[in-house]
Amino acid sequence: MASKPHPSSVPLHEEERHQSTLELVRGIANDTGTLVRKELELARIEIVEAVVARVKAIGALGGAGVLGLMALLFGGAAAAAALALVMPVWAALLIVMGAFLAIAGIAAVTGIVKMKSPPLAPEETERTIKEDVRWAKEALKR
Repeated sequence: MASKPHPSSVPLHEEERHQSTLELVRGIANDTGTLVRKELELARIEIVEAVVARVKAIGALGGAGVLGLMALLFGGAAAAAALALVMPVWAALLIVMGAFLAIAGIAAVTGIVKMKSPPLAPEETERTIKEDVRWAKEALKR
């Protein structure tokens, strides 16, 4: 059975190298933990910002819809009354209804487009995580 060399017999530079390697590994482990916490915080912030943007968009669309509906009702009544002077009332009402449907379609398409941006996926976090993985791989190669 081979005995371990006494610590005083190990050359100092080997002991320093071994200690600095352990410190390096500990530092990488601590940095990795901190990095993961920061990445999770960044992801949370990005998701919250995206949700808040969508809530604001919904509120704006809702308010615009209510006010627009009121304006359309009064405008439609006026338009139907004006058209009724030159054609039967039923035809005037159908024309105004068709115009309302066209406007509603445009509003629906606009609302759907607004809901798709910004994306809910935390894109900045994904990008930085990929960079972090590359950095960690390079640090471990050294």
